[in-house]
Amino acid sequence: MLSKHSRGDGHTDPYADFWAPDPTDGTWRDHLADLAELFAPRVNGPQRLSFAAAVLSLILVTAFLSVHTAPRAEAAPAAPVAPAESLDSLLERADKLSEEYRGELRDMEAVLEEAEAAKERADATRKEVDEAREQVRYLAVATYTSNGLDPALSILLDPNPQEIIDTVSIVDHLSHTNNDKISYLLEAMERDEKAQANAEEKLEEAEADLEELEERRWEVRRLIAKYPVQEMTPPDNLTPRTRQMRDLIIEKFGRNDENGGVGCYRPNGGWVVGEHPKGRACDFMVNAHGQMPTPEQQAHGQAIADWAVEHAEDLGIMYVIWRQEIWDIRRNDGWRRMADRGSITENHYDHVHISMF
Repeated sequence: MLSKHSRGDGHTDPYADFWAPDPTDGTWRDHLADLAELFAPRVNGPQRLSFAAAVLSLILVTAFLSVHTAPRAEAAPAAPVAPAESLDSLLERADKLSEEYRGELRDMEAVLEEAEAAKERADATRKEVDEAREQVRYLAVATYTSNGLDPALSILLDPNPQEIIDTVSIVDHLSHTNNDKISYLLEAMERDEKAQANAEEKLEEAEADLEELEERRWEVRRLIAKYPVQEMTPPDNLTPRTRQMRDLIIEKFGRNDENGGVGCYRPNGGWVVGEHPKGRACDFMVNAHGQMPTPEQQAHGQAIADWAVEHAEDLGIMYVIWRQEIWDIRRNDGWRRMADRGSITENHYDHVHISMF
């Protein structure tokens, strides 16, 4: 019989136990058989144990059997505690919270647009004020430096005083006009700055509301993830726990359809990875052609893998496979290298695989 880690070719597979079922405790019959083998005579081996040792072994076996066969008061398993809320109710709450969240998000985006528009108006008005002020300064200089004399003296000394009077009148009119324009622009700019300040204040309130709402969403998500019995349901043949994980990743990172999109349920689970037919696994593609991802595609996959590890406990994620490495929440030992399966896709270089409990 091959050992647990043996591949049958004389080499040891350090990852075989990951795919093997968890070991179970032996029954009392197994332990008794082991003891019988221990004390049985061996060919070309050590002689049979002494009579005293045999008696001792019989005593030990008898004691062992009495312990394992005697009824215990606490042997009856406790009745499972029913969840306080049904799964359908949790899912309905999650949908309502998501709808509320999307509404709050739309409101916040509207406030953000309002703040940006007010800032742009204020900046444009400020530019007009600066231009008008520059014109006033230019006209003032022109008024008092004409011919290097004060305008009153210029009228007396210039051979054509009417021309000077006309020029001064025009300059004075333009100065007053620009000053009026400046006053109007300053008032408009003040209004826009107040609008921007109000929008930014509303934005802070909206962000606080979103944070509070998001925390409520995560409370419901955790309850859904921990719900004990979850069956595959239409229309996508996924468990609610898996569907929740998939939708959250799509919400945060997009479907990425141009690079292969997202695939979850399929009748054939593929080599070793068997959660797809159970509706408990999804693949998030980063390259649709079975080629080594570009740096940008790799960064996208890495972001998904990191996010999945970060939220594994909250969402009921069992393990993540990415770039020929596996992270398993049951082992608590970080990312581990996996054996080469022969291709970019089978080694999970072109997609992130996430399996759920």
